[in-house]
Amino acid sequence: MEAKNQTKDKNLEPAKNSNMQDSKISQDSQNQQNAKDPKTMFDKKFTTKQLLKLVLPSVIAMLIASVYSIVDGIFVSNYGGTTAFAAINQISPLLMIVAAIGFMFGTGGTALVSKYQGQGEDEKAKKLFSFFTYVLIVVGVVCSVVLAIFIEPLLKALGTTDDMMPYCVAYGQILIPCLTLFMLQYYFQSFLACAGKAHLGLIFTIIAGIVNVIGDAQLVGVFSNGDPLFAVRGAAIATGLGLIVGGLVPLIYFLCKNKSTLRLGKPLCSFKELGKACGNGISEFLTNISASVVNAVYNCLFLAMVGSVGVAAYGAVSYVNTVFCAIISGFVLGVAPAIAYNYGAGNTENLQTIHKKSKRIVAVTGVITTVLVMILVEPLASMFSHGDDLLMRITTEGLLIFSLSFLFKALPMYGSGFFTALNNGFASGFISVVRTLVLNLISLLLVPLLFLHVSGMEVGEASYYGVWYSVVLTEILALIMTFIFFKAYRKKYNY
Repeated sequence: MEAKNQTKDKNLEPAKNSNMQDSKISQDSQNQQNAKDPKTMFDKKFTTKQLLKLVLPSVIAMLIASVYSIVDGIFVSNYGGTTAFAAINQISPLLMIVAAIGFMFGTGGTALVSKYQGQGEDEKAKKLFSFFTYVLIVVGVVCSVVLAIFIEPLLKALGTTDDMMPYCVAYGQILIPCLTLFMLQYYFQSFLACAGKAHLGLIFTIIAGIVNVIGDAQLVGVFSNGDPLFAVRGAAIATGLGLIVGGLVPLIYFLCKNKSTLRLGKPLCSFKELGKACGNGISEFLTNISASVVNAVYNCLFLAMVGSVGVAAYGAVSYVNTVFCAIISGFVLGVAPAIAYNYGAGNTENLQTIHKKSKRIVAVTGVITTVLVMILVEPLASMFSHGDDLLMRITTEGLLIFSLSFLFKALPMYGSGFFTALNNGFASGFISVVRTLVLNLISLLLVPLLFLHVSGMEVGEASYYGVWYSVVLTEILALIMTFIFFKAYRKKYNY
C-alpha cells in the first residue's frame, strides 16, 4: 500500500511541476503583454524620463504645500518681528503632529488600495478608499476639539515664554479648526496620484498656494501696520484659506462623478483593512511625530543658548529643510503607487527598474540641493533676518552646516517610502523612527560633547555648533541603516 502511494505521488509530481511552470510562463507572458499594451499608466516599463514625468506633479504639489509655512514665516518675520516669527515656529510642531495623521492614512491607504488595483479588485479598492476618507474626517474633527482645549498647557510644556505665548495662541486659535482640511490635503495628494490624477493634485495645490500668498501679502504685508499680533493672525487666516482649496476641493472632486479610478461612495467598513493601512503608513506618522518632537527639542536648546533669536534661526533653517523634504516626499508620493501596483501584479521586472532609477534620482537630488544651498546661503538667510545681524549670522552658519545633511538624507527618506509601498510597515517604520528620533537624539547628546572635548571651544559655542553637526551625523548613520534594509529584503521582494 505504501509503495502504491509513493508511485502515485511520483506520478503527480511532474504534473505539479508542469502547472507551476505553466503559471510562471503565464505570468511572464502577462508581464510582456503589459509592457506592450499597458492596462494602466503603472504597467509600462519606465525610463528615467517617464519616471520623472510620473512624479513631477506630486513633487511640485508638495513644494507648493510647503509654501504655506514658509510664506507665513517670511511675512511674519519681516512684518511682525523676531518674537512673532519664533512663536509660529514654536507652535508649528504641534500642528504638524496632528496633520501627520493625514500622511499616515494617505501613504498607508494608497499602498493598500494600489495593491488591490494591481490584483484587479477595483471595486474593493474604491470602497476601502471611501471608508478611509470618512474615518479620517471624523478623526480630524476629534483632534481639533482636543487640541483646542489643551493648546495652552501643551505650549507651556514646550517651554514657550510669556512674550511668545500670545502669538502662539492667536495662530493656533485660527488654524486648529482647519486641521481636518490640513489632514485631507496630505491625504488626497497620495490618492490623487493613486487615481492617476496627480496633475489635479498639482492644480489644486497651486491654487491653494496662490490664495495663501495673496492672503499673506494683503493681511500681513498691507493691513498689519506693524502690529505683530495682527501679522500672526493674518498669516494664520491666509493659511486657512489655502487649506480650504487644498483639502476641501479634492474632497468635492471625489464625491462627484469623475474620470479617475477612485470615487467616494458606499464604504467597505473593514477595520481590519484600516488597521493594515494605518500599520503600513505608521512610519510616515511616526516620522512626522518624531520630527516634531526633535524640532521642539531643538527649539528648547536654541531658546536656552541664544534666546528667541535662536529659535527664529532654527526656524529659518527648518524652512529650507522643509523644501528639500517636500521634494523627496513628493517623489515618494508620486512613485509609491507604481511600486505598490507592480508589487501587487507580480511584475518584478518593472519593480526592479523603478527601484533602481528612483535611488539614483533621489541621490542626485541630494547633491544638487546641497550645492544650491551653499551658493545661495546669504540670500536665503536674508529672507528671514529682516535686518537683524545676529539672526543673519546664526542662520547663515546653520544653513552651511545643515545643508551637508542633504547629501545623505534623500535615500533614507525614499527607503522608508519604498517599504511602505511594498506594504512592509515594520521596515518602513523602523527606518523612519530610528532615523528621525533615536539617531537624532543620540547625535544631539554625543556631538556637542565631542566638540567640547576636541575643539577646545567654550561650552555654549561647542553646544551651538554641535547641534548643527548632529544632524549630519544622524543622516550618515540613517543612510547606512537604509542600505542594510535594502539588502536584507532584496530576496523577499525580488527588487
